[in-house]
Amino acid sequence: MSGANDSRTLKGVHHGAFRCRDAEQTRWFYQDVLGLETEGAVIIEEKNPAGVNERYMHIFFRMGNGEYIAFFDAPGSADPGWFEKKGGFDMHWAFEVDSEADMLAMQKRIQGLGVTALGPVDHGFVRSVYMYDPNGIQVEITVRTPTHDQTFKDERAHLRGSLAEWTASSRAEKVAKFGAAALDRRGKPAR
Repeated sequence: MSGANDSRTLKGVHHGAFRCRDAEQTRWFYQDVLGLETEGAVIIEEKNPAGVNERYMHIFFRMGNGEYIAFFDAPGSADPGWFEKKGGFDMHWAFEVDSEADMLAMQKRIQGLGVTALGPVDHGFVRSVYMYDPNGIQVEITVRTPTHDQTFKDERAHLRGSLAEWTASSRAEKVAKFGAAALDRRGKPAR
């Protein structure tokens, strides 16, 4: 039986996926600008949860570790407002490179292609540069600092206490904003 600390069931990320406004525009950014390989793109027509036929493209980009990021180009059900720029707290990809030199070289190449890439920003455990993709998603190129692993080890040692302190100090604000039922960690059973 698998327990809460048993990571054997989840071996990694196959893909994370979001909507895109246009598959070719997205391919340009992730392949030509960021340098990811386009793994494939499938056109699918099926009934959506509302029972309506929907035609869409699902496009995949392969990262160096063999995992994928993917996008859905589904114009029939797309909301134009979804493609406005989203804050980094709301949604972002953080892609890791091997060295600071690699990150800075990528930043220079990206800027040479006309895409604004701001930074680097020093977060202590990582240093990062930031930009937006054509779909309003913030993209971060990051490199671990020499203190990365020790920082995480130190934080892991008192994680439960930090979470308890944060929960106690932020709970009233969240209850006022979201309601107590929305904060039940178990959620409500499906009906």
